[in-house]
Amino acid sequence: MKLQFIIIILTLVATLSSCKKDDESAIFYWDETGCADPWKQNSDDTEEERKAEIKRYLENQNVSVNKIEFEFDQAKQQVCYACHCTTGRVIMVKVAWSDAQIMKRLNFYQ
Repeated sequence: MKLQFIIIILTLVATLSSCKKDDESAIFYWDETGCADPWKQNSDDTEEERKAEIKRYLENQNVSVNKIEFEFDQAKQQVCYACHCTTGRVIMVKVAWSDAQIMKRLNFYQ
């Protein structure tokens, strides 16, 4: 009986500690535009250069960036050449949960 109780307690502790790690971060999205994004853009930039520019911009806004990734969503691609037209690239940014309000103020969405 004691062994079962100890196993249950250890399982609960392990579960709660792993959930806490997930709760400490949040994922936000940005629909990339042709040239109206707030960070420096160059159509010749590599993916790593884009990530560096986005990270630099967010860190200058006091956001702690954990990870940046890109996805392509054809439904969000606009076939036009105006700066505000979306390219279809969706930028996913994982940040500290404490920075969620800043991200929303910067017009990122969840």
